[in-house]
Amino acid sequence: MKNRRSFFKATSAAILSSILVSFPKFNLANNSNKKGIVKNAEEGETYFVRENTPITIKVSKKVDGVDSVSICTEEIPLGGGIPIHKHLNNDEIFFFHKGNGSFVLDDREFAIHEGATAFVPRGVWHGLKNTGAELLVFTFSFSPAGFEDFFRQIGTIKGTTFKAKTQEETRLIAKKYGMVFK
Repeated sequence: MKNRRSFFKATSAAILSSILVSFPKFNLANNSNKKGIVKNAEEGETYFVRENTPITIKVSKKVDGVDSVSICTEEIPLGGGIPIHKHLNNDEIFFFHKGNGSFVLDDREFAIHEGATAFVPRGVWHGLKNTGAELLVFTFSFSPAGFEDFFRQIGTIKGTTFKAKTQEETRLIAKKYGMVFK
């Protein structure tokens, strides 16, 4: 199991690397971080966006000085999901590591499972639901970086008492970051 997990992590990193090189919008020259970043699984800032849904910010503009891309991980519990929405300012990439789900991309629905990937250009509706029997675990990335601050504002930092934002509060914060819910 550990070798399989290592294989998927290495494969995801290689795929992300090749995608980053192929997209002209990833302007790596603008990054203030010129040395690179390595973070282990337990490292990063973890916020709970729902009481049982952690998002960990692994690479960010604010903390790491990376302007071109941010990288986060998320664990969605059984039956949980991400409402259909779109980003007006960011492209988004998903790499699914564990579990099964249903991914909505514009007006199409796709069954996803371990090893699946998805690319969502800015302005395209998308959403996700865990339809499996275990956690849905994935890595996702935004280009350009900066949207990860949305999670800092709507979430509760790990280790503190969870405090949910109202739907209206969440929508106002989302609007600030160019995110629109359907």
